[in-house]
Amino acid sequence: MSVGTLVFIGVVIIQLAVIFGFILLERRQPAATLAWILAVLFIPVLGVVLYLVLGLRRTIKRSRAAEKIAKRTDEVFRRHAAVVHAAEGGRALAPWVEPTISLGTRVDQSPASQGNAVAILHNASATYDAMLAAIEAAEHHIHVQFYIIQPDETGRKLRDLLARRAEEGVEVRVLCDAIGSLRLPSEFWRPLEEAGGSAAYFAPVRIAPRFRRRDRINFRNHRKNVVVDGRVGLTGGINVGREYLGLDPDIGAWRDSHIHLEGPSVIGLQQTFVEDWLTTTGELLDDARYFPAPEAEPAGDAVVQIVASGPDRPWSLIHRIYALAIAQARERVWISSPYFVPDRVMQSAIVTAALSGVDTRLLVPKRSDSRLVSWASRSYYGELLDAGVRIYEYRRGFLHAKSMVIDSWLGTIGSANMDIRSFHLNYELNAFVYDDRFAAELAAQFEQDLKDAAELPPDWAQKLSYGRRLLHAFAGLMSPLL
Repeated sequence: MSVGTLVFIGVVIIQLAVIFGFILLERRQPAATLAWILAVLFIPVLGVVLYLVLGLRRTIKRSRAAEKIAKRTDEVFRRHAAVVHAAEGGRALAPWVEPTISLGTRVDQSPASQGNAVAILHNASATYDAMLAAIEAAEHHIHVQFYIIQPDETGRKLRDLLARRAEEGVEVRVLCDAIGSLRLPSEFWRPLEEAGGSAAYFAPVRIAPRFRRRDRINFRNHRKNVVVDGRVGLTGGINVGREYLGLDPDIGAWRDSHIHLEGPSVIGLQQTFVEDWLTTTGELLDDARYFPAPEAEPAGDAVVQIVASGPDRPWSLIHRIYALAIAQARERVWISSPYFVPDRVMQSAIVTAALSGVDTRLLVPKRSDSRLVSWASRSYYGELLDAGVRIYEYRRGFLHAKSMVIDSWLGTIGSANMDIRSFHLNYELNAFVYDDRFAAELAAQFEQDLKDAAELPPDWAQKLSYGRRLLHAFAGLMSPLL
């Protein structure tokens, strides 16, 4: 038997072992399973390698220390009389709000809280101003987490301020994703560390990968989270870099959204940071100073639910809350997302809303930073348009806002895109706000964004050339791998 034949037999055995030993046994969407099987079969060696690096999925168990943090958070929420179902004399909520809140509480101990002040930050400039002001006012600790921190003037300004606050005796911790912040030089955080602060990288790439650990290269921490003194928090879609200010000439104008929070909802942001910090560094931050007692007077009257999701949780909670909220819509579903690659559940929920007469709109960028993702996104447009969904392409620079408005009772801003990666692979963080004023302001921003967008005609898909339709269809077939 020739060497070539032996190699061929060996490759076939490996392919079958991967398919029957792993791919078919994992809990994933059928389309994703089929896509990986095709990749392994038709790209024999590379397909197997890609699957082992990017596709192998294992639910990661949260540590006992993380469970301890969750219990601490629950205790603080109760002290704030923050659990909506148990609060007396709190703000009355519409009956259709209850299932959405209950989903987060039952699945992942993510209760909604009353007494919050919320403010939408409609661009990076406003976000950075609010973040830097909060850092300046810090008295005890500053926790900063971003997927991307660039080593440009924006990143250096943040680092230098954090270093100064550390010198002044404030506890400072910074966590950034090892892949998202790959451009940071090794010495970037030295001024902060010399001042007494700490910086760490989530899931660094290792030469010898450990497939059972949380530091899998495909599990990225996409969260944006700043907590100051356990009382002020910011989260959303904006990272740290000059491009978010619209200063990158290759990208141009940048549209994004963030949210500023005060009140008991910040405890949810704190829990998320503390768990990620524990996973990355092994340091458990369970001192009561990180989870402060409630103020005498509530910060505001908004009901907010902080929801984290990721491969360390058995259910994709953000994904499920999105689907449930869309199913409950009666008036409107307005979605902004820079990357639209939905799974079948989300696609069906959006189509069903449109077919039932709900004003269903999708705002996406005309120009994306990934052609493959753009092609994959457009493979879904035909069905959406046929169902009556109105699709708009943003043309004034790049749309990066990740938001959704449901009727007048729910608005959400966070790090999660409307795509398979955010729903099933990345560590994400969203704030769900059950407040008519918040929903109205978010809807007003959506309408303002539409002025810089062009609506696709209902017959857009039918007018495409055969080659373009084929390209979109192929990208859509591969979309579960994106």
